Amino acid sequence: MTQMMKNYLCIKDELKKMGVENYAFEAKIISEYAQDNIEITTDILNRRKKKEPLQYILGSWEFYGDEYKLNADCLIPRPETEFLVEYIINNAPQNANIIDLCCGSGCIAISALKRRRDIKAVAVDISCGAVETAKENAEINGVSDRICFFALDIIKDSKTIVKINGDIDLIVSNPPYLTQSETEQIKIDNAELSYEPERAFYGGKDGLDFYRFIVGNYSRTYKPNTITVFEAGKNQYKSIIDMFGQINFSYDVVLDYQKIERVVIGKPNVK
Repeated sequence: MTQMMKNYLCIKDELKKMGVENYAFEAKIISEYAQDNIEITTDILNRRKKKEPLQYILGSWEFYGDEYKLNADCLIPRPETEFLVEYIINNAPQNANIIDLCCGSGCIAISALKRRRDIKAVAVDISCGAVETAKENAEINGVSDRICFFALDIIKDSKTIVKINGDIDLIVSNPPYLTQSETEQIKIDNAELSYEPERAFYGGKDGLDFYRFIVGNYSRTYKPNTITVFEAGKNQYKSIIDMFGQINFSYDVVLDYQKIERVVIGKPNVK
């Protein structure tokens, strides 16, 4: 048995004792990253004992097959968010201009731009730290010449955002969508999630504040045929569909790996 395999097995055992759900997967990542360096391995395991997410410890993570730098300014990208990327790749008009509202690490727009060389993007987030990280990710993934970033509040600065970026074909957003009670519960029983920025989670009392605002203040503001694409929380799709109905938009829904209605698309009924 090689030394790396021995270290992997030891790491796996330690993570299992900690109650880490994906202990075998994390052990593989850690052993490859540490390369038999005991000091690095020990530091990582000590931080995991405190429930710090591995993504933040390592400082980067894979999303849609691409590398993304991460830190506590950014929400950790989830696999279900890849469905938004997939939708843009397959459905954005030729030479489209897209805007990513609440962009975080930039993973949605950047991964889409890597696979659609014809499209350009604007990305907006309230966090200056997230925007700086997203800029680095655009450089790392070779799309910085086709995306620009703004550190703005998509609610308070909506008129400024629309004025700066008026020629938009597709709006995409994975906004904060946890309810007040869900956000409060994180602080009680989910130590890992508590490391992530709360304002990237909290979507108002019912979790729908950002959807309401985007539909009411962005979806009808750009071109007559501008599409709006949301990631939705569990059981939120019906409420979002109703919002689109109120502005005479039709809709599509995409299910994620767990058969949850994860992506909701609003399309103007253009005459």
